[in-house]
Amino acid sequence: MRIPPRIGQASLGALLLASAAFAVRADMIPMRDYIRLDRGMSEAEVLYRVGPFDHQSISSDYYQNVIRKIWYYIPDRQTSDSWITEIEFDNRGVIQSLKRYRARP
Repeated sequence: MRIPPRIGQASLGALLLASAAFAVRADMIPMRDYIRLDRGMSEAEVLYRVGPFDHQSISSDYYQNVIRKIWYYIPDRQTSDSWITEIEFDNRGVIQSLKRYRARP
């Protein structure tokens, strides 16, 4: 199976950005950055705009092909007014949904 060049380049860009950015721990995404995220954006664009994620959840099929991926941005516990952000990607690495909700103390 041949990967289209556009998808391969986006994945390579996301990998390069992620490897450089994993030195720091992610935190809550500020509202000014969250409103700039939109459905249809690639993983590389998300990494560029808001940085690396705290946790990742991957769903795959029987053949270990990625079906969907969710990135979680979890706030530091010391922040009292904090929000958790979930960004769901499809198998091509494109945002399908965005969720934001308050973290429990």
